[in-house]
Amino acid sequence: MAPNATTQSTQPGDYNTVDKDAVVAHFLTKFTDLQSRFDAPTDVFESKGKSFLKATIERFVDHKEPILVVLPGFPTKTPNHGGKVLGPLPDRTEELALVRLEKFCSAIEEVYPIGCKVTIFSDGRVFGDLVGAPLENIRAYKNGLKELVKEAGHTHIQFDGLENYTKTDNPVQEVLERFGINQMDMDARIENEPDIGNNFRSFSKFMERDMASRWENMSEAEMRKGCDDVARKMMLRNVGFSMLVAKEYSHAVRVSIHCYNNAGPKFGIHLLPAKKMDEPRTPWHSVICEDIDGTVHATDLKDVDTDKYDLTYKHGRKWGYVER
Repeated sequence: MAPNATTQSTQPGDYNTVDKDAVVAHFLTKFTDLQSRFDAPTDVFESKGKSFLKATIERFVDHKEPILVVLPGFPTKTPNHGGKVLGPLPDRTEELALVRLEKFCSAIEEVYPIGCKVTIFSDGRVFGDLVGAPLENIRAYKNGLKELVKEAGHTHIQFDGLENYTKTDNPVQEVLERFGINQMDMDARIENEPDIGNNFRSFSKFMERDMASRWENMSEAEMRKGCDDVARKMMLRNVGFSMLVAKEYSHAVRVSIHCYNNAGPKFGIHLLPAKKMDEPRTPWHSVICEDIDGTVHATDLKDVDTDKYDLTYKHGRKWGYVER
């Protein structure tokens, strides 16, 4: 585990009187607010996932350690600037997502003063070259996230990355070789494993929009094939990356911005407000519109009603939209 992904308690006090059942119940209640869920019978959280998650939380409480949640994500902004996002750096979407994670951890401390931490395992290096995101953009994005955490005074969010587990100049290939991913029959997994198939279709759909400039002057069939080819490569890398996270964070609560059946060990969560529970929005694919009453919703940049919302700026860059 990376040095900054500590599980040691940093708060003083006598924790011998911690009520394990109360901690677990409180965690499950607060976690419900984060979760993304398919409809039954696809979602099996109640019948399977809840007991898995309960056992994970109990282990942290038994050892009197902060509950550790690991979230692979926050890679970099989509290259589709002008269609989906305001630019390559973090903005109001990331700001709100980080607040959401911080508030969740703080809420857990209401009954578990030992604490709760979220480790964002940034996966920009895993997928960046496939979608045309320059390495300098990936680095600037991650540094921007850290600046937002520092500026807001968040104390429950920490970061990790491939660089802490690889030794070569090609960390992605190193991980693929380490876990034997290059020999995997991904087409068979896409066809036979529902979670893998759902993620593949989600990746392919995103590629159509994220890489729109690449598909210009192509036929529908050519674009579809191109999206599927990129998505297939992303799936292989995603499996390798997931295996790395599973190995290094085997003890942690593992969450994802992708939808799962929620049987465990991974559970889908929302980082931003969404209209449909099975269609999570991510900060790196969205902009935020805020209504006069404070209600916020995430959308594509091209779908913003500029007759209703004004563009705002922060840190000298485009930040989000507010209702005029």
